[in-house]
Amino acid sequence: MNSTMRVFRLGTALSALGALLFLAGSAYAQSLAELDTELGSVEGQLSAAESSEQAGKDMVGKLDHLESQFAEIANGAKTDKSGLAPTYSRLESALNRIYNAYKKKKDDCIAQIDQGGQCDYNTPEQIALGALYPLSWLRFTAATTVYGGDENMSRRLLNEAIDGFTESTLVVAFDANLMRENVLGRAYCEKELAKFDKTEYDKAIADFLQIYNDGPATQQYKAANQGLATTYMAMGEPEKAKKYAGGMATTGGGLMLRLATMFSAENAKHDPAARAAQHKEIVDVLKGTEDNKESWAISIAAVGKYVMNPVAEFGSSSDPFEKWLLANVLLNRKDDNGAAKYFVEAARGSSKYAKGFRNAAAIYEAQHRYDLVESLLGDIARSGGPDAQWATYMRYKLPRTQWENSGQKNAGLESQWVKGAEDYLKTNAGGQYAPEVRFRLAERLQRGGQYLDAAKMYDSITGTNEYSFTAKFNSAECDYLALVAASSAKEAKGAPQVNADELRQATIKGLEDTIKMEPEALRIAPASQHAFVHDTKGRAILLLVGLLEYQKNADPKQVADLLDGFESQYPSMSERSRDVAEWRMSALDQLGRYDEVERSLRAIIEKNRGNTAQSDFIKELGLDFWKVGQAAQAKGDDKAYRANAKLASVAYGFFEDLVQAGKTPAKNLTGTLSILGQAYMAQNDEAKAEAVFQQVVKADPASPDANAGLARIAQAKKDYKDAVTMWTNVENTAAESDPLWYDAKYNVALIYSEQGNIQGACSKLAQTRAEHPSLGTPEMKNRWDQLQRKLCLDHK
Repeated sequence: MNSTMRVFRLGTALSALGALLFLAGSAYAQSLAELDTELGSVEGQLSAAESSEQAGKDMVGKLDHLESQFAEIANGAKTDKSGLAPTYSRLESALNRIYNAYKKKKDDCIAQIDQGGQCDYNTPEQIALGALYPLSWLRFTAATTVYGGDENMSRRLLNEAIDGFTESTLVVAFDANLMRENVLGRAYCEKELAKFDKTEYDKAIADFLQIYNDGPATQQYKAANQGLATTYMAMGEPEKAKKYAGGMATTGGGLMLRLATMFSAENAKHDPAARAAQHKEIVDVLKGTEDNKESWAISIAAVGKYVMNPVAEFGSSSDPFEKWLLANVLLNRKDDNGAAKYFVEAARGSSKYAKGFRNAAAIYEAQHRYDLVESLLGDIARSGGPDAQWATYMRYKLPRTQWENSGQKNAGLESQWVKGAEDYLKTNAGGQYAPEVRFRLAERLQRGGQYLDAAKMYDSITGTNEYSFTAKFNSAECDYLALVAASSAKEAKGAPQVNADELRQATIKGLEDTIKMEPEALRIAPASQHAFVHDTKGRAILLLVGLLEYQKNADPKQVADLLDGFESQYPSMSERSRDVAEWRMSALDQLGRYDEVERSLRAIIEKNRGNTAQSDFIKELGLDFWKVGQAAQAKGDDKAYRANAKLASVAYGFFEDLVQAGKTPAKNLTGTLSILGQAYMAQNDEAKAEAVFQQVVKADPASPDANAGLARIAQAKKDYKDAVTMWTNVENTAAESDPLWYDAKYNVALIYSEQGNIQGACSKLAQTRAEHPSLGTPEMKNRWDQLQRKLCLDHK
């Protein structure tokens, strides 16, 4: 018999008998389904266990374990008792089978000895006994749980359990410890059986006394002591119950039982002096539990459970302890007003219970009875200690709360809470509530547009607390607002002078610090604040990237890292999705991560396919890529030029689809489609480029860009006639300020030279130079000079 299992069974028995024990969960806790599965595996091994003594011993250990599991599940508060019967029947059958098999082997062995033979019956007897002990406990458990509402079945099982424990006592007489365990089990069964037959109480008392009289050194003494107390309580003899409860533990279930017997004994007394003596004895026990959190909770629960009228029992006493106890009991009973009353009386009766003032104030504050809270603040301040600081804090908090309830419109209340806040900080600059007070003062300055003063106040909130994270962001936000205000008012007379560069760098650092602080802020914040903390980080990211982009010197890697997955992480900020997408793609473009840019761009296009509402945004993206590509081309970076040309073509392909779908006329998109054609040209995809340019020319024959594109394609194919025609169209339609106008004249001269018409080429070049000496741009002038020198000045 495993001793761990015995301890658990005794605990379970006490719980089942209403001893109100606070039992820890067993390490073997499992569900009924899991127990059934394990039992099914064991059932398949029963035949082998009946034929082999070693297997029999092993089987007893397994069934003993399963019985303990069943007892724990059956006594679980949330267990559906109606579903336990099948499992009980299977487990009872298995234990009974092993018990009967080895009992028969023992009996056969004894019969063999009686007939003059030789046989050792010790092992089968031990195996039978090993099965009988858990079988008896199993029947006790079933009687009190599974069949607790069936008197006949409960009676039968309890009597069978008693027979089992009795049989074991006859066999294990040589072992006093095992003897006591079985007597104890029988005593609990007799106590439970007394529900149906009162004479069983005497048997239970006799068995408990048999163990109790063996003295406190035995393992079963405490259980017997408690059994005597609970049995006498059930018999309605509180004085006898108190005798045994007095020797029990002063914690846990022992304390609860002891108090139960003492209150019962008090109620049974009619002599005032005897009742008073019993009351004093109870109070002495209760006082002994005051400094132990668990025992104090049990004391409060015991008073609430066993005292019908706690106010009559303790309210008229002059002892501050009894007032303190009563206040806690009433609070536990949800009688807040009664609790507040006796908290105050206890605090006024003894400085030991000064906490009562604050407890009462907290109750009144929750009820919005601010006048009553105010009336207690003087008492709290005079009491000294940490609550004195709280009282000073409440002189800010009370008017602040009322001001908030007024919709922040009562100027008088606002003045009160501001003065209270300032007074608190004068005496408690590093106090417990200083972060909150500073935060609220800073908020007020921020609302009033005093951004630099507000930022300074926010910055004074240091350390790790519930306000430091938001204060860090608000400080950066105030610096930003001050920067904006200074920029708007820098020309105004009398405008505050600020160092814009220093303020901008302070803003950036504050935002970066906010982002770094977010994980710790999430860790210490309650779950209800997690969304706010998370979104504040998102706001900090947006503000930071916006500032960096405004400065035109943003680190693209920093921007890309900050905005990675931003839309999915901060869906509440979807109104900024355009900015986020543009900033991120621009940063990735600068980093040369063109595949990532293209994936993001295609995702945007796919999401908005056919939706003209996003046309301006997508057009802006495409133009940005095209401009970046042209700048790269000017620097000689062909890779970046071609990559950005491809991105531009992906973006402007959106508009080509709109035209082909008939949703937008081509004549409304000639400029956009012309850039698309040029982007295709940059990728050496002349077929697509020509198709786009033809489409534009069809919609707008005078389009300089489309005609120039077709001219270049014809020129590359050496189709000089068509090329000259197209370039001439450009020359006739483009404005003289348009670089294409010079490009057209230049290319016509170049084609003339290719055709061998050097005179015509030189004439074209010279006439244009004479009429327009600047030739449009330095780049064009340089090209013009080289061609003119080659064809006309150096030509022999």
